[in-house]
Amino acid sequence: MTSRRTAVFAILICLPALILVALGAAYVAANVPRMIRNEPRRVGLAYRAVAEDLAENPSIATYAGKRKPGWRKSGSVGGAAWGRQEHGGTCEVWLQSGKDEWRSVEVEAVRSVDYALIYYWFGSAAALVLLGLTAFAVTCFVRFMKERDDFLAATAHDLTTPLVGMRHFIGRDDEEARNLNERMIRLVGNIRDFLKLGGRRSRPAKEPFDLVAAYASAYALFRADYRDIFDGEDIALELPADGRLMAIGDETLVVQIIWNLLGNDLKYAAPYGRVSVRFSSDAGVARVEFVDEGQGMTKRQMARAFDRYYRAKTVLDSGKGGFGIGLCTAREFARAMGGDLAVRPNVPSGCVFSLTLPAAR
Repeated sequence: MTSRRTAVFAILICLPALILVALGAAYVAANVPRMIRNEPRRVGLAYRAVAEDLAENPSIATYAGKRKPGWRKSGSVGGAAWGRQEHGGTCEVWLQSGKDEWRSVEVEAVRSVDYALIYYWFGSAAALVLLGLTAFAVTCFVRFMKERDDFLAATAHDLTTPLVGMRHFIGRDDEEARNLNERMIRLVGNIRDFLKLGGRRSRPAKEPFDLVAAYASAYALFRADYRDIFDGEDIALELPADGRLMAIGDETLVVQIIWNLLGNDLKYAAPYGRVSVRFSSDAGVARVEFVDEGQGMTKRQMARAFDRYYRAKTVLDSGKGGFGIGLCTAREFARAMGGDLAVRPNVPSGCVFSLTLPAAR
C-alpha cells in the first residue's frame, strides 16, 4: 500500500504538468475563439492593402480591360470597387478604374492560419503527451520506492537472521553479551520500520529512564576503540552532580541514537582531536551533547546533515563507509519521543551534536 508520503511526492511530480495544462487550456479558451473570428478579417485587410497600392500606382497592374467573370466585390477603395479571386497559390486582386475599365494584379495568396487545428488538435495532443510522460514518471517513482522498501526489508531480514542465531552461541551467564544482542536485533527492526516509506511506524515508549546509564550502555560497544585512539583514556564526561539525568523516552531508541553519534565521532572526529560528552537539564529538557574537535562542517553541510542519504563530499572523499541514513534515523527517533537532535559548530573547530528529550520530574 502506497504511503501518504509517497502519494504527496507523486502529486508534486504531477503538479508542474497539471499547471501547464491548466494554463494552456485557459489561454486557448480566452484567445483562440477570437483569433479564429479575426482571421478572415486579417486576410481581407492584407488584400485590401494590395488594392490600395494598385489605386495609388496603376503601373503595377498585370491586367487592364473588361471585368472578368467571377470577380466579386469585396469592398471599395477611394469610392472604387475592389475584389479578389484566388487561384491556388496566387490571388488576383482587381480594382475598378473607370466605368468599364478594370485593373488587376496577381500576388501570392495570403495564407490563412488554422488556429483551430493548431490549438485544439495539436494542443490537445501535446497535453496528452505531457500528461503521459508525467504518469510514466510517477509510475517509475512509485516503482523505485517499492524496490527500495523491499531492499530495506530484505536487508533488515538478512541482518536479523544471524543476530538471532547468535543467541545460541551466547552463554546464559553472559548477561552483557545477551543484552547487546537483543539491542542489535531491535536496532535492525527499528531501522526497518522507520525507513520503509510504505510501513507503519510503531510508537516509541515514553517512560522515565536514566540518560547517563543509557549512554554508559551504548559506550560499552565503543570503549575499546576510543581507548585505542586516546592512549587508553575514555571520552571525557561532564555529569550532573548526582551522576544521573532522568528523561522521558524509549531507552532502546536512545541507546541507538547514542550508538550513531559515538560511531560518527569515532570515524570522523576522534582521529583529529578530543571528544567529550556533556549532560545537563533546564526548563524541563534533558540534554546530552557530543562535543568534538574534528574538521567540522560548513553551514550548508550542517543544514543537510539530517537529510536522508546525504553524505558530505569530505566524507565521500575519506572513503569511510556509510549510507547517509544514520543521522536521519536518529533525529526521527528523537522527534518521535518528543525531543530533537541538532548540530552546531564548536569553537574553534569541530561540531556539537545535541540530543534533547523531555526531562522526567
